[in-house]
Amino acid sequence: MPYKRVLPYGVEDAEPQRPKKVPPRFVTFIAILCTVIAGLGDWGVLNRMLKGLPKAVALGTIACAVLNYLVDADFVNIKKALSYLPLYMLLIAVYTSISMYIWLMDLSKVSSISAGAQKILFQAITIIYAICMCYLFEDRAINFLFLGMVITNGSIMLLEMPKYGIANSILSVITCVITFGGASGFVRAMEIHDITFLFGQFLIYYMMFAPRKTPTERKRRYICIGFCIFFMLVGLKRSTLPAVAMMCIYVKVLRMFKKPEPLMLATGIGLFLFSYVYVYLARTGIMVDFLESMGIEMLGRDKLWTLPNDYYEFSPFWKGLGFEGVDDLIKMFYQAGLITSTFPLHNDFLRIFIELGAIGFTLWGGIHYILYPLYWMKRYDTETCMLYMALVCYMTVTYLTDNTAFYFWCSIGLRTIPMSYSYRIYKAEKIRRWKAPTVETAADLIWDIETGG
Repeated sequence: MPYKRVLPYGVEDAEPQRPKKVPPRFVTFIAILCTVIAGLGDWGVLNRMLKGLPKAVALGTIACAVLNYLVDADFVNIKKALSYLPLYMLLIAVYTSISMYIWLMDLSKVSSISAGAQKILFQAITIIYAICMCYLFEDRAINFLFLGMVITNGSIMLLEMPKYGIANSILSVITCVITFGGASGFVRAMEIHDITFLFGQFLIYYMMFAPRKTPTERKRRYICIGFCIFFMLVGLKRSTLPAVAMMCIYVKVLRMFKKPEPLMLATGIGLFLFSYVYVYLARTGIMVDFLESMGIEMLGRDKLWTLPNDYYEFSPFWKGLGFEGVDDLIKMFYQAGLITSTFPLHNDFLRIFIELGAIGFTLWGGIHYILYPLYWMKRYDTETCMLYMALVCYMTVTYLTDNTAFYFWCSIGLRTIPMSYSYRIYKAEKIRRWKAPTVETAADLIWDIETGG
């Protein structure tokens, strides 16, 4: 259970003196609208035309927070929101410094430098976006981000329907839900990787951590769980539902312990060490052999994971290729006729090791699996740390065979959800001040001392 602060005698809790400041409705509307427009960039039609450009519309949400601060500055809340900035910008510093060193050693990789700089910029945007959402909406930022993603996914469904017809589209969705992921036609076009994986994060939150004290909170929670499962099925990410179930069981087990902190830290350290083992298993082909023996279809991943073997070393001295260096390798393999398309590597651990080198990979893993849990545990409480661990463990499952580590919306969710959840402590924190005991209280204390009561 969460750690409860025990205040010493003479220190009392008092309600915060400032009233809660809620952004104007038009600010809320614009912030969510910008989120929706940015999310529509994941629609296949727009993505093929504009690539990642629509995601820049998320800057509109950041602008809303800045303008709201300029008009009605909340100094206490801005200080609170900005307190997360050093925590997350540490990762940007790691990505930038290591990649810059690698690029300066080989300036010939112009395309890799340009793409890597763009990825670092977008990762910085995800951090600033999450901070601005929490500044605007505090503990409600989770719900507003969820609302934006529901509208986005629903809009993409409506935009795709004319291509297949309303009746066939509805039938395709019903078939997908009934068959637990049987996909054809309309549903196949709804395979939106980034947003669908994000719904897995939301599902963990609404299943295990969302408020449920009042009938309204319980009703909202059930509705949100329903939307999460629906969009994960339609988005063809049914394989992540067992991962979500595992995380819910993990949280249940943690809550059985009076002090779950050591187990959470052990989990983080275990995942940190496992990441090295997984890279080795992928490089040697042992992991591929194991998965194939389990009857799992690799869909070409077996070849993708071994093709780069001659271009990196599994060594503590491997310096890396820099951000987006793997994409250059994939393009080279494609041009050589070794693969039929420029497929992503579908293995985030391997990709990060190849791109950032042994030092960068160690820093990335240490920050995600050890530093962040310690931060949430020490700065806030056990429940916040537990939520983060459940989310990062879920995302780790997707890292094994996918490319989610730097997905735009997955990165936003992994930051926004724990940050917003931690605001429940911020709102509940009281202004501590010493108060002299009254005459009656002092007399009672003296009497108890004298009588031994």
